[in-house]
Amino acid sequence: MKQMNLPKWWISLSFLAVFCGPLLTYAENLPPLPAGPLLLTSVKPAQLDPDYWIKRLPEPDRVIKTPAEMEKFNEEIRGMIRECVDVFKLDRTRPGRQISDQLQLEYNTLKGRVLFGADDKPVPKTFFEKQIRPLVVWENVPKTIKMKWGAAARATSVRALPSNVKMIEDRGDYEFDQLQFTLIKLWTPVGIFYESSDGQWLYIQAPYVRGWVKAKDIAVFSSRDELKRYVKSKNFLSVTGESIPVFSDAGLSKVVMRVTMGTILPLAASAKEGAAYTVWLPLRGTKGSVSLTKAYVNGKSDVTKGFLSYTQRHIIQQAFKLLGVRYGWGGMYNGRDCSGFTHDVFLSLGVAMPRDSKQQAFIGTQLSHFEPFEGEKDKTAFLRQATPGLTLLRMPHHMMLYLGEENGNFYVIHATWAERISMTSDEKNRINQVVVSDLNLNGKSRIGSLFDRIITMNEVN
Repeated sequence: MKQMNLPKWWISLSFLAVFCGPLLTYAENLPPLPAGPLLLTSVKPAQLDPDYWIKRLPEPDRVIKTPAEMEKFNEEIRGMIRECVDVFKLDRTRPGRQISDQLQLEYNTLKGRVLFGADDKPVPKTFFEKQIRPLVVWENVPKTIKMKWGAAARATSVRALPSNVKMIEDRGDYEFDQLQFTLIKLWTPVGIFYESSDGQWLYIQAPYVRGWVKAKDIAVFSSRDELKRYVKSKNFLSVTGESIPVFSDAGLSKVVMRVTMGTILPLAASAKEGAAYTVWLPLRGTKGSVSLTKAYVNGKSDVTKGFLSYTQRHIIQQAFKLLGVRYGWGGMYNGRDCSGFTHDVFLSLGVAMPRDSKQQAFIGTQLSHFEPFEGEKDKTAFLRQATPGLTLLRMPHHMMLYLGEENGNFYVIHATWAERISMTSDEKNRINQVVVSDLNLNGKSRIGSLFDRIITMNEVN
């Protein structure tokens, strides 16, 4: 079951400090998506309604964290998870050697792997030497880096190398590009370390990922303080729908982009003007500097001023807004992988959620830890005590949000790519979307059920 765990080589980098506009476009012909939402294992149609689960809760509207408590919680996350970074606390200068060494290590590590292209042929080492190396040129990183500050002018991919070329781990594994880390959303703040030799790519630090992004997608601000004034504005819209349109005109006739759940839009006016909210967009000018422009959001769109209150009701409602939405490794194909799903759900409620499932499993309260295929009795006991909507269940390479128990079955909502169905082979049914399932999924395969493979439980409280 694939998900957006960062590659092992990336996690081990000694200098690793952290971790809808146009996306990458690939030419391969993908299988058609299964029609959704799917009914899996013991799931009944009624269980695809968030109210089914909310009505079972004794206090669904109890506020778990106030805004002040959430702010403190987010600081704790950033203090504990090194991949989560407050961009506005980055030093204005830093030793260039840290970045040049990291760029060299990333390049050499990827060059040393056996990877395949979309044509299923091995990526030749000469591709790295002739196409990538001349762009990275780590020898040109200055001795002292003077940081620049920017914001994403649209949703954009963060890549391991300055290249749009797809590289896959196994032949035929087209949907899992090993260079794709994630998408950052419109208005995501970034610190800019370095620029590729052709000026087309920037090496950046975002709040939960570091890597290469297309320069055309980043609007550069004159100072960190100027960027902070917009990104940290107390007057903002939070996108709470799966995605919403943003318009260039107050009449709401011309869509300029769609923005996804968890996007923060600084308001240009304190209240709705007629039928629309007025928001700021950061456009990239001809020389890269920001040009702020007003845009408009329909007052009936699925947005809220500020964040929704942090309750079980709102968490579950946010999760079910993504039911049936396409799976996408690292945000590919306008989709969400398993940790991308949980990331967006909690981000839309104000949680500075890490992007990777291993990191997500460390936040909040740790309930228990297990070895795969062990501790059935203890797992069952802990699940019966777990808080629906708040509890994350992690297994190797997968993350799920717990919904509750019924008739001895434990249910989750999660983004998953496939269900294994064979005891002797890797045969699978393609799911490729956000689904509700019980923990018996994959139980008739050689890899074992979701329940068998749970290794951690934690509550985001």
